[in-house]
Amino acid sequence: MEENFRVIIPSAKLVPEELQKLGKLPAIIYPINQKIAFDYIYDQYKNLHAKVDIICYENADKVERRLRKVVGNKIKVRRLPELHDLGYTILYAIENIDEPVVINFADTIVMDPIVDISGDAFFYQEDYMSETWTYFDEESGIVTHIYDKEAINEEIKKKLFVGVFKIINTHDFRECLRNAVQQKNKKMNSFYHALELYSQKHPMQAVLTNNWFDIGHEDKYYNSKLEVRAREFNHITIDKNRGILKKTSDDKDKFIGEIKWYLKLPADVEYVRPRIFNYSTSYINPYVSMEYYAYHTVHELFLYGDLTLQQWIDIFNRIRFVCDDFKRYTVQDDNIRPALEEMYLSKTSQRFEKMKKDERFITFFESPIVVNGERYLPLNEIIIALEKAIPEMLYDVDTFNIVHGDLCFANIMVDSNFSFIKVIDPRGKFGTYDIYGDFRYELAKLFHSVDGKYDFIIKDLFDLDYNSEAACINYRIQDRKRDFNLYKVFLDTFSTEVGGDLKKIELIEALLFLSMIPLHGESIRHQMVMLGTGLEILNRVIDIKESV
Repeated sequence: MEENFRVIIPSAKLVPEELQKLGKLPAIIYPINQKIAFDYIYDQYKNLHAKVDIICYENADKVERRLRKVVGNKIKVRRLPELHDLGYTILYAIENIDEPVVINFADTIVMDPIVDISGDAFFYQEDYMSETWTYFDEESGIVTHIYDKEAINEEIKKKLFVGVFKIINTHDFRECLRNAVQQKNKKMNSFYHALELYSQKHPMQAVLTNNWFDIGHEDKYYNSKLEVRAREFNHITIDKNRGILKKTSDDKDKFIGEIKWYLKLPADVEYVRPRIFNYSTSYINPYVSMEYYAYHTVHELFLYGDLTLQQWIDIFNRIRFVCDDFKRYTVQDDNIRPALEEMYLSKTSQRFEKMKKDERFITFFESPIVVNGERYLPLNEIIIALEKAIPEMLYDVDTFNIVHGDLCFANIMVDSNFSFIKVIDPRGKFGTYDIYGDFRYELAKLFHSVDGKYDFIIKDLFDLDYNSEAACINYRIQDRKRDFNLYKVFLDTFSTEVGGDLKKIELIEALLFLSMIPLHGESIRHQMVMLGTGLEILNRVIDIKESV
């Protein structure tokens, strides 16, 4: 295809009502497996030097806020002056464009490159006729008939538009759109009428794709989630016919611990994990086959959903119920104190030693650290402070209960009605224990999402300016705009569980951020924000400010 072309993504309307449980969201920012639709669509074009125009109307402000990080020279969010049909939206989009265009509907992901196809083209699939899609007949590249809101014969298979089109002569297509919009053909959308007209002058290649994922309809959305997830992970395969996920891992020790956690849960709390069909804890080839759920993770809902206050209360209450259920199972023995020391002090010290070997952090150990204008002690002095604070504050428990061990939002799945949860990817080890551990650690993992905004950090949803040589970090999390304080809602829900241990939980939360820094060497930006966040949270617990 020509080197210069424009990608048009129409996303003027909200997703259908049946998908609005996550909020009144336009399709382009609708969540799919820890990402949003835009991420998948843009992946198809980002290496092609193409400009991308996203055309919005309903809740355009949400799109602008959500995509603020990526909007720039190549990507623009454009607002329609008024809402009509799809043809009007596309006409507005290409009004002043002369280069060839690719039109990719916001609820359509096709993992085949249409730009590699020469000339005018579009993707299609075949299916039995229904009211879900728009079907067509074609002959020698000319669209001869379009079935759009016509009487439907459900016993006939026909070709259907999946929602990706390549138009070479934008000028001619614009004229076809103008004619179609003016004619106001009640039998079909003006976009498809224009396509019919355009193909008579410029025959279009209809290309079959088997890599189409429809996220605009509830039944197809959940199947698309499943398919896309299966492709994203090297160590996961999904049998979509049976709904079975098979997982392997290169980190065999951790993975075997994870499998054993699933297996060792008492029978009356097994409801919280996926059903296990088969497994092996052999070190040669460990694996687990389990039931697959196309549920949303709390991570997705936290970052990308637009949930009501009551929905969040329901979710937090579900999590709280599981935590309380786990607390019914306890253990008391002489290994608790060594486990606390290993998890809180030894692990933190080891991670700091690892950081010391990274030249980018040398100054942070030796000089005062400035975070968002506040001066904190160098890390060498903070280590000394922690060696005193950790034993004093965290070695005071003599009872462990069942813990997940990595209860962050990404590992908690919620059904579509927010009525029950499943947990995945347990830690499987707390010191020498397999399913038991410190309940405060469980809460701290939740805190590091809802309070520390860990989920925003790993998704690059922050602004950052740092200077390693000056040990200076300025950052701002691009938090969600909500009508309520979600952290307060969380704190209120877990008030009984937190009790008088808030400072202790915050200390563990700070340790989580500080100890994970060397594990994120792939992104110095993530590391800097984690360091800044960890120090700010730690300062709530112990005074680590530099004396003037």
